[in-house]
Amino acid sequence: MTHRRNTPTAKVNGQTKVKSFIKSEWPLFFYPALVVAAIILLQMVGRSIQKDLTPSTHPQPPHPSAARTTPEQSPHEAFPTAAEHEKSMSVPDWVPPSSNTTRALDTDLATDRLSVIEALRDRAEAAGSEAFIPGADESEESQGINGTVAILRRAVRTRDHAQIKQAIDDLVALGDEAVVPLSDLIAGGMDETALWAAEALARIGTPTATAALFDTLSQVNDGLYREQIAKTASNVSNHDSWPLLLDTFQETMDATVQRAAAASLSRMADRPVLDEIIARYDAALTEEEAAHLAQLVRNISSPRASESLRALAGDASASPQDSLQQAAIDALANVADAPSVSFLLSKLEAVPPGEGASLFNTITKINAPQAHSALLYAAAGSKDVSAEHGRTAAIYALENYPTVETCVLLERIAATDDNTAVITAALRTLENIQNTVPSAVEQAISKADSHTPLSLDPLQK
Repeated sequence: MTHRRNTPTAKVNGQTKVKSFIKSEWPLFFYPALVVAAIILLQMVGRSIQKDLTPSTHPQPPHPSAARTTPEQSPHEAFPTAAEHEKSMSVPDWVPPSSNTTRALDTDLATDRLSVIEALRDRAEAAGSEAFIPGADESEESQGINGTVAILRRAVRTRDHAQIKQAIDDLVALGDEAVVPLSDLIAGGMDETALWAAEALARIGTPTATAALFDTLSQVNDGLYREQIAKTASNVSNHDSWPLLLDTFQETMDATVQRAAAASLSRMADRPVLDEIIARYDAALTEEEAAHLAQLVRNISSPRASESLRALAGDASASPQDSLQQAAIDALANVADAPSVSFLLSKLEAVPPGEGASLFNTITKINAPQAHSALLYAAAGSKDVSAEHGRTAAIYALENYPTVETCVLLERIAATDDNTAVITAALRTLENIQNTVPSAVEQAISKADSHTPLSLDPLQK
C-alpha cells in the first residue's frame, strides 16, 4: 500500500523535474540566437559603410571653402578635391575594413577634408617649405614684416618686378624694424630673394642696418654670392653710418668687407668724414695703418669733399709733402667737378719741369661725366693753361668722352692750331676714338667744313 501511494507521487515529481530544468537552463538556448543576430547586424553595418564610401554617381555641390582662391590662382585652381588630397597624403586606395578602428579612421579621412588641408599647411610651415600652398600667402600677408617678406618671395618667384619694387619700398619704410628678418634672409639665402634683402638693408642704411649687413657679409662663404652681397653693401649712402663704416674699414681683417666699407665711404665723404680720416692718419701707430687711410682718401669720389680735398692737397704751386696730400690730388680726379679740374690743371702748370708726369697721367684718366665741359674748355685754349701742359693733358683726357662734341673740337684743333704738341695730341685722341667709337668721328666729319681736310698724320699737316 505504501508502494501504491508513492507511484502517483513519483509521476508528479517527474513532471516537476522537467519543468524545473527548462526554467533554470533557458540561457543555453539564448546564446545561439544572439550569435545569429550579431552576424546579421555586422553584415548590415558593413553594407552601409561600403555604400557611404562608394563615390556617388550624382555630382555633389562644392564645399564652401573650395570657392576661396588666391590672387595667383584661377577659380579652377582652388582648394584640391578630396581625392586629390588623399593622393597627396599618400593614402592608399580604400579596402574593406578589417576592424571597427580601421572603419572609423577611413570615415574621418573621407569626411574631414578641411582638417587635412590645415595639416598640410602646418607641416609645410614647420618645415620652412617655400612650396606654394593655396591660401598660405593670404595668411602670411597679414603678419606684418613676415607678410611683406612673403610678398617679396612670391614676387621674385613670379618675376613681378612692380611687386618686388613695392615690397622693397615697404621694407625700407619699416627701417630698423625690418633688419632682423632681412639679415636672416641673407644669412640663410643664396638666391635672388636674399640679394633683394641685402638691397633693402643697404637702402635703409641706418647704423643698425649697416652693421647687420656687414656682419652678415663677414659670415658668408667666399664665392659669387658673397661678391654680390659685397657689391650691394658698397652702396650704403646713409650719412649717419659713416663712423661705423670707418671703424669697420680699420678694424676688419676681411679684404672684401674692407673694400665694401671703403666704397661706401668714398661716395658719402664730406668735411666731417675727411677731418676724421686726417685725425686718424696723424694718430696712426704703423706705416701700414697710415697707408690704408691714405688709400681710403685716394678713393673718395664725393663732390661734397671737393673743397676739403683741395685744402688737403695744399697750395697749387707746391709739391705734395706726404702720401696723404698725394692721395687728395688723386681723389680730386675722381671728384672731377669744375673746381677740382681747374685746381689740377693749375697745379700741373706750377710743377717744375720734369716733375709733372704723375699729375699729367692723373688728369688724362679723368672720366667723370661732370668733368666733360671743363676739359673741353681747357682743350680749346683756356688762358689759365699752357699748350704743352694743361691743354695737352685736357686733350688726352677727352678720349674718355667719345662724343660728337668732343670730336668736332678735336678736329677743329687739328685743322687750325699752330702748336705741334697740341695738334699731335688732338690727332692721336681722334685716332683712338675712331678705333673705339667710329660713328662719333664720322658725325663730326660731316659737321666740319668740307674744305678743311682731316688728317690723322701730323706730318701731313
